[in-house]
Amino acid sequence: MYQTLLFDVDDTLLDFKAGELASLRQTFASYKLTDTAALEADYLKLNASLWRQYEAGQIPREQIFTTRFTALFEKHGLALDGIEAEHTYHALLDQQAILLPGVEAVLDQLKTARCYIVSNGIAPVQQARLTKAGIRDRFAALFVSDAIGAPKPTTTFFDYVAAKIPAFDPATTLIIGDSLTSDIQGGQNAHLDSVWFNPHFVPNRSAIRPVYTLNRLADLPAVVHRTK
Repeated sequence: MYQTLLFDVDDTLLDFKAGELASLRQTFASYKLTDTAALEADYLKLNASLWRQYEAGQIPREQIFTTRFTALFEKHGLALDGIEAEHTYHALLDQQAILLPGVEAVLDQLKTARCYIVSNGIAPVQQARLTKAGIRDRFAALFVSDAIGAPKPTTTFFDYVAAKIPAFDPATTLIIGDSLTSDIQGGQNAHLDSVWFNPHFVPNRSAIRPVYTLNRLADLPAVVHRTK
C-alpha cells in the first residue's frame, strides 16, 4: 500500500480550467473586449508555453505574470496595460475553488494514507482555495513552489518535500497529478511512482511515462491500496 500521497491541486482536485475561463471572460468584459474566443485561445497558448519554460527552469516564475497579458494585447494590437489586466485576472482567479466531481468521496477513502499538496501555485492562494473548497483539512501540509523557491518537476522541490515529511519513504510514496511535464516528470526525477490523472483521454506523445494512468479519480483508492 502507498502510505504517502502527494496531490497536485489544479485540474487534479480543483477544476482550474473552469475557473480560468470564468476569470478570463470577466477580465475581458471589464475592458469591453469583443473578440473573446480568439483572445482566450491565444492566452491559453501563451500561458501554457510560459509555464513550460518555468518548469524547465528557463524563466523565473514572475515572468509568467509580467508577460502573458502584455504579449496577448500586443499580438492583438490592443493598447491596454497588460500588468493591470494581470492584477484584475489574478484577483478573480484566486477566488476560484471549484471541486472536481468525486474528490471528497475519494479523499474519504484515503483517510489511512498521509496526504500532502505539491503545487506550482502561490502558497497563500492555494491555502485559501482549498479552504474555500472545504478540503484543506484533508492534507497534513502544503508544499508550494513559490515558498520552496523551485518548481515541480525539479529535484530541489522534491528534496525539500522529502526532508519535511516525517519518515519519508520513496518506495511507499505516490504522486498524483494531471501534468506530465510537472507532476509525472517530477515523480520520475524523485524516483517516485506516479499517477497521471487524464480524464479527457489525452494521448501521451512524450517520453514521460507514468506508472499508472487513470481517467477517473474514483479509481485512485484501488491503486493506493495495492500491495507494495
